[in-house]
Amino acid sequence: MATSSSTPAAIPKWQAIGQAKREEISALLPPEWRIDPIPAPEELRDATSYAEQFLTAEEKEITGTLSAAALLDKMAKGQLTAVQVTKAFCHRATIAHQLTNCLSEVVFNQAIADAEALDAAYERDGKVVGPLHGLPVSLKDQFRVQGTDTSLGYVGWLGKKETADSESWVVQQLRRLGAIIFAKTNVPPGLMTIETNNNIIGYTLNAANRLLSSGGSSGGEGALIAAGGSILGLGSDVAASIRLPSALNGIVGLRPSHGRVPYLGVANSMIGHETIESVIGPMGRCVADLRLLLQAILGAEPWRADPKVLRLPWRECEEREAREKLASKKLTLGVLRNDGLVTPHPPVKRVVDEAVRKLEARGYEVIEWAPPAHSEGFGIAWSAFFADGGKDIHSQLSLSGEPAVPDLAMNFGDKPGHLRPNETVNELWDTQRRRYEYQARYLQYWESTAAQTSTGEPVDAILVPVAPTVGYERGRGLYPGYTTVYNVLDYSAAVVRAGRADAARDLPYDKFEPQGDLDATIQAHCMHFPIGNCLLQSLRC
Repeated sequence: MATSSSTPAAIPKWQAIGQAKREEISALLPPEWRIDPIPAPEELRDATSYAEQFLTAEEKEITGTLSAAALLDKMAKGQLTAVQVTKAFCHRATIAHQLTNCLSEVVFNQAIADAEALDAAYERDGKVVGPLHGLPVSLKDQFRVQGTDTSLGYVGWLGKKETADSESWVVQQLRRLGAIIFAKTNVPPGLMTIETNNNIIGYTLNAANRLLSSGGSSGGEGALIAAGGSILGLGSDVAASIRLPSALNGIVGLRPSHGRVPYLGVANSMIGHETIESVIGPMGRCVADLRLLLQAILGAEPWRADPKVLRLPWRECEEREAREKLASKKLTLGVLRNDGLVTPHPPVKRVVDEAVRKLEARGYEVIEWAPPAHSEGFGIAWSAFFADGGKDIHSQLSLSGEPAVPDLAMNFGDKPGHLRPNETVNELWDTQRRRYEYQARYLQYWESTAAQTSTGEPVDAILVPVAPTVGYERGRGLYPGYTTVYNVLDYSAAVVRAGRADAARDLPYDKFEPQGDLDATIQAHCMHFPIGNCLLQSLRC
């Protein structure tokens, strides 16, 4: 029967499912914490402190002033309750979501109930339940949490609520350590783009500049933490996914090497893909908090549950030696100013140069880093990520019939056939061989720097831009090469704050000669977008 002109056309089923999920999330946001009207990005670019006008003095201190260690100390001394801390972060997370669209699951009710149980145990026993007693922790969507969906950004994965038994191992341990899980955060489909956008939640904005992208794939986590809605969270990284959102949103993050932290029970796309393995790591506001969370997880002895985790406890002696080396000015660093593929934009170049000058002024030695070509490393990553020709991505999209969002289609196409898959297993083996050989040559180069340092030892770490630009507008996230090469190498990498772009100082290059077509395209975006944050990644073997 024909539909009358006055009857709304039925929307596709996948669209209806996504809409229902958005409505479910909205219904779980307490009405008293909603803001109306929500300022447009053009009216409010920086959302990092906007929520404070709606918070009590206590909530502002809890969510905006205290470190994770300070919060834990106050709860251990009975100066704050777990309920007070949890409600404060739930309040601020509600505002953060309205401004950035960062949440994929709201677990406030269960979080408050868990906090009440912790407070009751503290009142009864006079001591904390564990080292993370009462600390709210947010999680990237791929972590399985009881009572929530784990969609990975796919509409077809919705409707299968996790149980206590299906929770990710690290989630179970966080609970045992006393942490409170209160929210999960938005991701792109399959975690395979450097912008966070899907057909369920939609596009996640950058908390530090809402006209720009939050990055991906841990973009929801980055935006939530930057907006003050969380103090610590867990993301994952296979190409850029912890480091890029951390840098773009102005927070800190750590990508450990594979085998350091447990992935057991964590959902992922392209299961079985092990040429370049995804790892989980902490994201937060300060390096000390990252250390706190990682140390707590390692204290749970994850190697007893996850066969891929190395039996490697937190090593106090090595930490002490590193601090002594730092204090004695014996630390040496390399600096990579340009990866040979894409030229860093003026603000990135300036901040790298300033970081080097500051380190040298404090007595540290910095040498220029000239490793094996990063173009080779990036090519290896490309071969690894697209070995199946996008079959896995498109098969998951087909579960609901949803289309690929533009950010995903840019690499994987609107439908299968956009990419050529490996035709034989030998092609995959060849990629793995090339990776191993590249790792060996890079290590050989690293060791050779002993001949350039005054200590006679190889450099301790290298400074590298996280990205060639401080941010990008929607649809313009084109190049993760500055981070991806270190996934190929499997080096641990920490993103630390290094400065902010400055419109007065960071003028476009007068005479720019691109290193290739991609460089020309990305450089054309230079200064086209509003000024944002700029961070560096620091790496060591």
